[in-house]
Amino acid sequence: MASSKTGMQDVSLLEHIAKAQCLNEKDEHTLQSILSSKARNTSPAYLDSDADAELLLNIEFNQAVRVRSLVIQAQDRGPERLRLRINCSAIDFTNFEDSEDTQVIELKADQVLKDATTKLITLHPTKFNHVNSLHILVESDHDNTRIDALDILGTLVHATKNLSGLAQQEN
Repeated sequence: MASSKTGMQDVSLLEHIAKAQCLNEKDEHTLQSILSSKARNTSPAYLDSDADAELLLNIEFNQAVRVRSLVIQAQDRGPERLRLRINCSAIDFTNFEDSEDTQVIELKADQVLKDATTKLITLHPTKFNHVNSLHILVESDHDNTRIDALDILGTLVHATKNLSGLAQQEN
């Protein structure tokens, strides 16, 4: 687990996902197949794009979270670029270009290679502090894109509030 600047441990936020949808996924290799355990996927299941290499992941959380980093693992045909947005409603391929990217990440092959070493994809420290939904446009130069595992690391917003101003009650 990574430690955030607040001193709190970043944890997997997968158990706080209320709804997850992926556009352009193959029917037999879905986002749900790699998220269903609410932990980083270690099964043979994987997400695979269908018509082309792009995937659009729409992830809604059941409460506000601070997202610090991502982990994406792929055996082959992994993502090469991530375009991230936050707190959008009903986003799809046609209206994705209507708003500005929160962050764009160019990935190196070793950042997503599925091996024994987990590599964190660090997000901008101030842009993902109050996330209700995360939208990831996955791009690559392959014919299609494969993701074997996805993890979202951070903290819950309510767990990181500064409570130092509260007075202790006396009995």
